[in-house]
Amino acid sequence: MKPSLYVAALLSVIGTSVGAQSLKLREMFASDRAKVAEEAKEASDACGTPIAFQVDYTTYAGAMDDVNNQPPWAYAANVSDALKRVCSSDEGRASVRTGIRSVTVSHGSAESMVLKNGVFSYTVPYSGHSPSTVVRWLQENL
Repeated sequence: MKPSLYVAALLSVIGTSVGAQSLKLREMFASDRAKVAEEAKEASDACGTPIAFQVDYTTYAGAMDDVNNQPPWAYAANVSDALKRVCSSDEGRASVRTGIRSVTVSHGSAESMVLKNGVFSYTVPYSGHSPSTVVRWLQENL
């Protein structure tokens, strides 16, 4: 395949995934990114260390069907709130500083949390999420 055809094919595939999302969903995700950045700043400030936050928006295709009517950033807020609580003590702040560099939030069928190589991965269903479960998990695993 000629390089120009390869690039054109690649761009059409990339464009298809973005174009497949509704305008309403794309606008919600754009607004969401600013709120996720605010949550990351609040957690970073509370913990005294930079913590990057990401939302895997590809897992939130059904966000408009969320019975809780919660945008994806609300799930990132669970982690931010939990980190702020954990970092309210010197011991918690020290544990977060050495243990967490980034957070990734995604949608899944069940709530799960994993901390590996400084990345805290939080998978949460559209219903049944709470910062308290994240606080408990962090306190038991940091």
